[in-house]
Parts: sequence; structure tokens; C-alpha cells
Amino acid sequence: MVLYGSNEGIPSSGSSSPTECAEEMCSYMVTKHSWKGKYKRVFSIGSMSITTYNPGSMEPTNQWMYSDFISILPAAKGQASLPNNEFIITFKKGKKTDSMRFSSEHRASIITEAMRFRHEFGERQAEGQQWFSYKLHWSDQRKSVLLVAGPTGLEQKDPGSNKLLASYFYKDLDGIAEVSDYPGGFVVIKSQFGRMHLFASEGRDEIIKRLQEAAMNHTGLVLRKKDPIKLEKFQTSKFGQFSDDEFITSISEFTVQKLSSRRLEPVRRSLCLTEATLLERDPSTYNIITLKPLGLVAALVRGKEN
Repeated sequence: MVLYGSNEGIPSSGSSSPTECAEEMCSYMVTKHSWKGKYKRVFSIGSMSITTYNPGSMEPTNQWMYSDFISILPAAKGQASLPNNEFIITFKKGKKTDSMRFSSEHRASIITEAMRFRHEFGERQAEGQQWFSYKLHWSDQRKSVLLVAGPTGLEQKDPGSNKLLASYFYKDLDGIAEVSDYPGGFVVIKSQFGRMHLFASEGRDEIIKRLQEAAMNHTGLVLRKKDPIKLEKFQTSKFGQFSDDEFITSISEFTVQKLSSRRLEPVRRSLCLTEATLLERDPSTYNIITLKPLGLVAALVRGKEN
């Protein structure tokens, strides 16, 4: 459920007055835990604040501006806290701090979405350790990257500009595995269909350890370390259950221009449709750049300006 519109009249538990209008990005059904009892609430994460609503009337009950927000963490920090699925938000209240406890089966997603705005929080959030590393690119070249054990996922940054290029959220990972015949190599494995991404670093063991700690401490998830694989296994199975020929053989192909925040100018690509997937290929090498199962494509949206 996604809510939009004016937040006029919302009571605030922080020191700042509520926004006149803040876009709400996503909403989740949660249970609020207090000394009065347990109550169902809609927990909405917006561009400027977090708001809770009474699900029966959709009347707002609380709002916290990010400038008053301090943290959102799993209740049983550092422990396998399932099945309670509780999390605690901490916020400023006047000159003091206060907290509230909630629970939801979507706890990891709620924390991940809220932490997208952590740079707006009233207290600076600790950033994870970073390592100079390499990623095996779709062109089969090794690309220099900075890897960060972030609070909600493995972050891939440009070593020159420090710009965030990609995030591999713990909530979306099935596990992590070493690549035994690739020096310093390890793969992160996505949970939806087993997509793998290969990195290499002299700090591999430390990276894996820090990722497992961050996943548990910040999102309450256990990031599993799986059995090592060989480089050949990655090369033949990097698209998981969609690695076979039937999933990468086109029935239609289109020449397109791709616009990306990574590049100043559009780049030429081949957009390929198979019976089960949508592929992006490099037209000069025909290498696959991205693969999306059709079952995960929600919509094709025309550009408003173009």
C-alpha cells in the first residue's frame, strides 16, 4: 500500500513541525507495542519523514521528521531475533530522546527502506568499513571498485568519485560464497532467482565477516556463507535459474538508447525479449548486461517528456 497527499494535521513526536506535503514512498502494516497494549498501524516511509496511521480510519497518529530521527534497529540486536520481528525507532523529543517499538514480518524491508534516508537523520549514522576491490564486469574485465559493508547491504562505489553505483541489500541476498580458484574472489547470490555477482579483494575474509555482522546488527538477518564454488560455476550459472539457453535466446530484439545515472550520455544497447526474460545486451559483443525475468517486471512506463 502506497499513500500520497497532504500530511496536514499530523501530530509529531519530534521537535519539528510536520511537513506541509511529503511524498510517501512505501507503507507497511505493523504492530505497535506500548504499555497500553498492541495496536495495528500503517508505517509509512516518506521523502522527508516517517508517519504512522490508524489502519481503520487512515487518520495519522504520529510523524517524525528525519531531522528528529536517530535510528531504526532490530529489537534483538546482534541475535537471531526471529520470530518476534520487532524493531525500535529512536527519535528526539524536545531536548530528550524517546523510542517506540513495533513488529512486522517485513522488518528487514522496513529498516532497509527507512535507512535510504539515513543521511537526513538528526544524528550522523556510522558508515561501514570500505575496501579497494575488483568486480568481474559483464565485459569479462576486472573493474576497480570500493566495497562498503553498509548497514543495509553491500555497497559498490566508484573509487574515483566515491559515487554509489549499486547496493546489494541483505534482505535480497540468499547468501555469499567464496570462489576457490579466483584469488580473493567471492560471490553475492540474490535470493529471487540466484543471480550472482563476482568480486575480488585481498580483504575477502574480513569483508564477509563484516557483512554478516552488519546484516545481523542492522537488519536482524542471518547472511549465510555457502560452500565455495569454482569460477566455471559462476560463468555458467551467474544468472541463476535463468542461465540456460532457453532463457537467453531472443524471440525479438530492439536497438535502444539507455539512459543511466552512471553516464552523461545515452549508450546504445540491444533490448531482447525471450519467452521468459527481458535482456539488455551490448550490441558490439552481444554480452548480457542485465537479465530480468518477465515475472518480476511490473510495468513498462513511457517517458513523460519524451
